[in-house]
Amino acid sequence: MERTKNRYIKSTFQALVQAIIPPHYRYINSIGTVQVAGALELDVYEYIIWILDHSIALPVKSQLNLADGRSMSKATAELLDAGAAQLIRTGQIQYPLNVHTFAGGGPFSALSPIDRLRAITHIEKLEINLETLSIPYKNNPELVRIMMDALNELPMFGQYSEWTAYGTTRLFPPEFRRVEYFPHGWFQTQYPGPSFGYRDFRGFLAIIRHKKVNNEWPNRT
Repeated sequence: MERTKNRYIKSTFQALVQAIIPPHYRYINSIGTVQVAGALELDVYEYIIWILDHSIALPVKSQLNLADGRSMSKATAELLDAGAAQLIRTGQIQYPLNVHTFAGGGPFSALSPIDRLRAITHIEKLEINLETLSIPYKNNPELVRIMMDALNELPMFGQYSEWTAYGTTRLFPPEFRRVEYFPHGWFQTQYPGPSFGYRDFRGFLAIIRHKKVNNEWPNRT
């Protein structure tokens, strides 16, 4: 049962990150056209699952009724399936379902990438039955909307931060992670890396005098 659950969660978030940051092609003068890895190829789905299951403080888990061991990632996967099922049920999908792309997943994983994004929009608009959702989303529209915002942001955090460079340590607790190579997302965005407080001339200090009508307030610097 645990293995089946983990496969279901994995397939759902693989489908999510592939839809939000798919692989694409880029032209490089010296090489030609090359394929740039998307979030699925860089295993960013692992980052999202880890964040959902390990970054929520215990007091917050208690408020969300998750303190008894319920999985936030599984509940969120079921939330995505609720939006997908609504899209399918109302005949609004644009492309046929494919249950083989992410085997072991639910309705959300079977949608085409564009329909997955439309399912997320359905959820964000609360066009689903909140009564049938799993805890902590059941009858909790505010949390549903917050999570939809997070699911649009977390793939980008995983893709373009140093997380991919943690390599074999990426799923360790933060204090045990180690950067093993230059992050893929930094290569893609041509980000040279952080500046560690190097001294540099940043211009002269400007002093601006602020005036108030009829001299009600004295000049300030």
